[in-house]
Amino acid sequence: MLGKLLGVPILIYLAAAIFFPLHLWANISSGLSLSWLFRFYGVLIAVCYFLYNASLLLAFLGVTQAWLIATITGIFLFPIMGIIESYTNETNALIDTDGIRYLLIVAAIIILGLILGSYWIWKAVNRRYRNPNATIISKEQSYWLMGCFHFYLLPLFLLINIGNDEKSSYILWNSLIFFCTINLFWFLLVIALLSPQRQSVQDWARYRHQQINNDETAIVKGLAISLKQDLIWGEKSPALVAIGINLVITGLIWSSWILLWHDNEIKLRAILTLILSLNLILIYAAIVQFVLLMKVKKPAIWAVGILGSLISLPPIALLLLSISPNNHSNLWLFSTFPWLSIDLNYPAIASMLIAIIGQWSVLTLVTL
Repeated sequence: MLGKLLGVPILIYLAAAIFFPLHLWANISSGLSLSWLFRFYGVLIAVCYFLYNASLLLAFLGVTQAWLIATITGIFLFPIMGIIESYTNETNALIDTDGIRYLLIVAAIIILGLILGSYWIWKAVNRRYRNPNATIISKEQSYWLMGCFHFYLLPLFLLINIGNDEKSSYILWNSLIFFCTINLFWFLLVIALLSPQRQSVQDWARYRHQQINNDETAIVKGLAISLKQDLIWGEKSPALVAIGINLVITGLIWSSWILLWHDNEIKLRAILTLILSLNLILIYAAIVQFVLLMKVKKPAIWAVGILGSLISLPPIALLLLSISPNNHSNLWLFSTFPWLSIDLNYPAIASMLIAIIGQWSVLTLVTL
């Protein structure tokens, strides 16, 4: 696979080697520091490594349409290149010191994200290369990935905690709403990475009692891996317990962030909002695993279609009926985006608790 990364784009590397002396000469002639040129190439290398890894992963997932991979690459590439262009703009470099400091921070955050993303994509590529039928990441890897993702986001949100006025309370609340939305789509990706197919779960259910700790299949009384251990760490067991553990990790990290808020009156409401969002994700994970166990052709497409409908149709139906989050917040608590209807004062705590109990009832039903 390293040969693919180094060998397939060899003409691009040759072109870069030819361009580099010209770039170096232009940089020296402009009077800018050489560090600008090397920073630019550093960001470019990080971007290319990330996109090359992503392309390899898409190929291992069965996406062989070159135009589709090129489109996905372009979606990621153009915003990043725009940031690089702003970062290396001559006017900013020579005049606007504060702007440069801000762009340096943004560039550092993006580069760190690209490095972390490249690392985890490379782990997934290696895993799929060795076993094309395995899930994209293992359960153990998902726990580390979840912690890595949230600790990457957390410092950005901690900066918002600065301030003790009323305006900052609204900023904190809007930040929570923004996080819940990001977290939903992040977990949808993690659910897709972790959920095993029907045949894998069937094999696990049939032969689980024969699996012992040294990964050999033999009926050895007393050495079989416990069900709890298998659901948490096993390769072929259903992903619902692992998703639940990832949700607990998320809840602990972001509850700590909420407890740091200066406004004590909204902390309980914020924690209940977080619980609402995490419950919803667990319901979606149960539905996806249920669909993947159905006897249908291409169950992954069915899972995407059903889950997409469950996410998009309820808010669309409510909006078509002129039921907005502001005017009918209690109804929106039972939609796919309940946090949009919650603000600093409404709805009542009792309504939020009823919605949480309702989610637990639905979760019990879909996991039976």
